[in-house]
Amino acid sequence: MTFRVSEVESFRQWRDDEDADIELLLARMRGQSEASEAMLAGTAFHKALEVAQVGSAAVLHGLGYTFNVCGDFEIALPVIREVRASKTYSIDDFAITVSGQLDTIEGKRVEDHKTTGRFDPERYLGGYQWRYYLDIFGADVFRWNVFEIAATDDPVTWDVQSLHRLEQYRYPGMTDDCQRLACELAQFAIRLMPERLRSLEAA
Repeated sequence: MTFRVSEVESFRQWRDDEDADIELLLARMRGQSEASEAMLAGTAFHKALEVAQVGSAAVLHGLGYTFNVCGDFEIALPVIREVRASKTYSIDDFAITVSGQLDTIEGKRVEDHKTTGRFDPERYLGGYQWRYYLDIFGADVFRWNVFEIAATDDPVTWDVQSLHRLEQYRYPGMTDDCQRLACELAQFAIRLMPERLRSLEAA
């Protein structure tokens, strides 16, 4: 049974929020939820950073969107970008594979780009995305590059207003924490997402 890191984190958020809607979680994990304008812009900004040339630029382009870099900051663009990897966690005789695609990696530091309308560090620090990425890629430091972006009168043109950086670090017992959460998600999927098991059997 295979899950993306984003799915594991969505499950964790639902699990830890007693008011969360399980139908919204299932729709998100089945790819049935609609992306908002901000989410579409975020995906396009990721692409813009992926294809950008090394060096400074005041304007970035991706997936038909234009991003005007308005703030006084530099965007680092390491050579190694968009790498996908996975790790298998074994629970009894059952294998659960969690895959993730990092934005950049440099040495033992993994970096992830995020876009937001308002910077809130607690959104990121308490999650499990960074733990899985460190575990999957064998890294020691996870860095978020959080870009505040704002819509303009043109729906495909956005302003990049500021950049915030956050970091978290590998700790003892992190792999065990990742394994426990993966096991919880697998048990959830067995009960409520039988299509995951069918796809596994057909593979």
